[in-house]
Amino acid sequence: MDNEIKDMLIKLLEGQTMLETQISGVKNDIRNNSIKLEAIEKKIDIIAEVQTSHKEQNEKSFKNTDSVIEDKTSLIEISVKNISKDVKEVKESIEVLKDMTGRHEVDINILKRRPV
Repeated sequence: MDNEIKDMLIKLLEGQTMLETQISGVKNDIRNNSIKLEAIEKKIDIIAEVQTSHKEQNEKSFKNTDSVIEDKTSLIEISVKNISKDVKEVKESIEVLKDMTGRHEVDINILKRRPV
């Protein structure tokens, strides 16, 4: 009976040693995974910083572009208003000239210039 108990204790001790070895391996795996996770977290932080920087640069660039477009649009609006005013004045001047030289004479000359 002593031998049986001794054999059982030896088996328990062997099993305990085997479990300790396996637990030690699992701890090593966990340590390696923790190191890898830390490295991944650092890379993600760097990526987030780069994306934030790009976002800020893009926003600044879009604001500058919008400002330029608004300035050019205002300039175009002013130019169109001035041109419209000038065209209106030219039309009025032509009407006065027509009245001065005679509408019929102008109309005859226009008809003469048209290709047949």
